[in-house]
Amino acid sequence: MAISKKLETIYHNGQPDGIRLVRRHLSTMTTYVVPRTMLSEAKSISGIHRPGIYYLINEDSDNKIAQIYIGQTRNGISRLDDHNRSKDFWNKAILFLADSKTFSLDIISGLEEFAILKARDSKRYTVENTVNPKYEIDEYDLASIEEIYEEIKFIMATLGYKMEDADDSAMNAAVLHTTRNGIKGLGIYTGEKFDVLAGSEINMKKAPNLPKYKAQRDELLENGGIMQEGAHYILNVTITFNTPSGASDFVLGGSTNGWTEWKNTDGKTLDELYRRA
Repeated sequence: MAISKKLETIYHNGQPDGIRLVRRHLSTMTTYVVPRTMLSEAKSISGIHRPGIYYLINEDSDNKIAQIYIGQTRNGISRLDDHNRSKDFWNKAILFLADSKTFSLDIISGLEEFAILKARDSKRYTVENTVNPKYEIDEYDLASIEEIYEEIKFIMATLGYKMEDADDSAMNAAVLHTTRNGIKGLGIYTGEKFDVLAGSEINMKKAPNLPKYKAQRDELLENGGIMQEGAHYILNVTITFNTPSGASDFVLGGSTNGWTEWKNTDGKTLDELYRRA
């Protein structure tokens, strides 16, 4: 049986897209969601100068993470002053801060490395960390780090950001496929969103009807998210769509019905699996 979780969200300036503070019941960690334009305002918030880790993210037009950078801080939001001067890509910071008794230096260093590895493994976005952390996670600390990361992953999900490993998702859900015109795409339907998995082939010879999907293809081709292998174009990251049809339009081109295009290994369509079940 799933365990219920209680979250409290405070909208610091009364705006839904402004500064937010998120706290899970009985947790010693507080999450601070800070738009880049509000860094100075956020510095006056109590507790925001505590130690922890942070994510700098760049959201695309669909409010999904396109780029991400992960770092550690011993003095909370003040660490972001350097990034505000030196890094152009990000538009929002999400900080996970706790009191020093909860987040020792070893825990912070280990959590930073663990989070970077998870972000790279997810293949969902471009990870802007260019230097591999040299910290070696102690086995004694690993259980605590994994527990803290699970809370971070949960809170990020409530904010609309998927952090889990795409391969893990594939193991825990039925992988669907579409093979029209020799193009093989792979995907997972969560009941709300549809993930097109890394390794899917994209039909670049046929453009999607909607301009936003063509623009998304062009951007991925430019930044390495889609790689050309001979005559084939292979998706190198996992990307999320709001609908199964949006996912199949992106993969196959033209205008498609994702409910009939995506099938499981037994040949049953998504429509049969979810709408007629």
